Amino acid sequence: MYKELFKKNKTKNLIPIHSYDNIFEVIYPYLLNSKILVNSYIDLNIQKIVSKVNYLKYLFLTHAIGYFKTKIISEQFIYLKEDKRNIIVSSPYEYNFYKSKLKYRDKYMHKGGLPRYDKLNLIQKSILENKCILISFTYRKYPNKIYNKSLYKKNLEILLNNTSLISFLQSKNIDLIYIQHHFDFLRKRPFNPNLFQYVKYRNQSFLSHYINQCSLFITDFSTISFDFMFLNKPVLFYLIDLKDNINFEEKEYMKYDKTKDLYFENAFTEQEALIEKIKYYAINDFKLKEELKKKYNSMFFYKTNITERIAHIINNISNS
Repeated sequence: MYKELFKKNKTKNLIPIHSYDNIFEVIYPYLLNSKILVNSYIDLNIQKIVSKVNYLKYLFLTHAIGYFKTKIISEQFIYLKEDKRNIIVSSPYEYNFYKSKLKYRDKYMHKGGLPRYDKLNLIQKSILENKCILISFTYRKYPNKIYNKSLYKKNLEILLNNTSLISFLQSKNIDLIYIQHHFDFLRKRPFNPNLFQYVKYRNQSFLSHYINQCSLFITDFSTISFDFMFLNKPVLFYLIDLKDNINFEEKEYMKYDKTKDLYFENAFTEQEALIEKIKYYAINDFKLKEELKKKYNSMFFYKTNITERIAHIINNISNS
């Protein structure tokens, strides 16, 4: 966002802090001389500081639309009183959730979007030899010892080696791209591409590229799904470990997800049904039905000039 505002000469009095290494040493002097902190990372310690500085306000700019993880949303502002906590809401769903469930008032909710969506609008597709499908799942918090025995790992490997799917994609000249979640990488859960005959493995640094290039996205409940919806590309939700007996924190998120109808006709617990839907979209050139496209578009307040809208919101809060 800062880079885009810089290009338009709109960064006066904005100080970007990129890393959270030694965050208190870096940010504290600036906080004492600031009117507003814009943050996309839920840090309770920073909230404590903001709560104690009377003239400092807080604007939460989410890194993704808060749909699949309402449990996190419900717990994010523990230390901030109402007049301190401003939030950018990207979709009618988010707006209604904050208003009805968390009792936010309109004056503290600001309709905007995610700055990265502006970039999606600007990126031009490169010419690829084949079309592609992107697969990426959210990470699991359990220890690696349990991860190695989990349904998550088992079903992912079965999917990436599914002979029926691979044969079909080969016949259509469609590449299958897998990007591992960066937290799985950091937790040293190695992915061995040599075990999968057809999959092209890429690290997370290529994610933006393949969001733009690929025609379909397969995930469990990654918020990257909204980037594809923004671009009117189909998303298939594969609840890969819903039947696992492991009772960890992410299972709470899954319980919330199960109750939602946003899966837009495309949620699957069985791999066979998922593969049939992949084939359906490939045969139909990955086109969305008009009704589904309307549902996708209903998840966004705006699809243009989002960065400038947020800059205007920041200015208004600072001057209020």
